[in-house]
Amino acid sequence: PLVSTNTEQLLVVDIGGGSTELVWIDLSAVPKWERPRSIMRLHAGFHTPDSPFPAAKVVDWISIPLGVATLRDNFSDVEDDAARYALMSCHFEERLADFAPYADQQTREGFQIIGTSGTVTTVAASHLGLKRYDRTKVDGLRMTSDQIDHVIDGYLQLGPDGRRSDPRIGSDRQALIMSGAAILQALLRSWPTDRLSVADRGLREGLLYAQMCANGVLEDGPY
Repeated sequence: PLVSTNTEQLLVVDIGGGSTELVWIDLSAVPKWERPRSIMRLHAGFHTPDSPFPAAKVVDWISIPLGVATLRDNFSDVEDDAARYALMSCHFEERLADFAPYADQQTREGFQIIGTSGTVTTVAASHLGLKRYDRTKVDGLRMTSDQIDHVIDGYLQLGPDGRRSDPRIGSDRQALIMSGAAILQALLRSWPTDRLSVADRGLREGLLYAQMCANGVLEDGPY
């Protein structure tokens, strides 16, 4: 399961092309062994089915109208690669002011992020040192904020030409990976974590899995 049994506060991040979606879920009232399954119950919406255990609570969510394409376009006139990256990351961080589920800083020990996007999977592939993308190795991988910062620093050192020649990035995505990385690093500055889990599965797969669990097809389902 992507969700750790030690996770009390969970941030789900989807970095898209035109927007970034954030959902904050409170698992602190859910028994540890039940936390991964409690997430599956959320497919039914905010009102979860009857359960003998406390439910996972969606505390807040936001759709920020900045994704890898829109953020890149906003700063396309900045020629210096490092300066453009810094401006993009700071600009996105300013938009996070409207998303503050809890006033207090979360401890890294009980906090987890689940990231689902091309940015997150590309960073994961770079962290693993893969020569060619391998979904089986990337999906479910956990990284720390420090490990992600190290990968992104490497992207900056490569520069545009170096990123184009990197097989994990390619010429089509060298600019997009930096705007995505700017978003990711802004999030990690606000909420550093020792557990960022990479999800390389689609929404349809998740809905199918949840329905199979609900129908009793999967023995390890949450119902």
